[in-house]
Amino acid sequence: MKLTYALIVAMLFLTACQLITTDDSRGRQEYRAMRARTKMQKSKLHKLTKRCDTPGARCSLIRTRCCSRKCRLQPGGGVCVAKRPAN
Repeated sequence: MKLTYALIVAMLFLTACQLITTDDSRGRQEYRAMRARTKMQKSKLHKLTKRCDTPGARCSLIRTRCCSRKCRLQPGGGVCVAKRPAN
């Protein structure tokens, strides 16, 4: 009996969460393909956005955002360095 109540409460909770987090798509169904294309383009742009620091930028050993993932420590602080070309 307790298990049944627990399952009912869990299902109600999950249903409520699903209803809260859904997109409001009322009246936009005819433009679904266009919306999907826009979302795809935005996601591609997001993936191509450079989120690292170029050589010469300030860095630290704790938080390195260098594109080369190499931070050279100097007396005044760290500096991002370029990758060496592979031989």
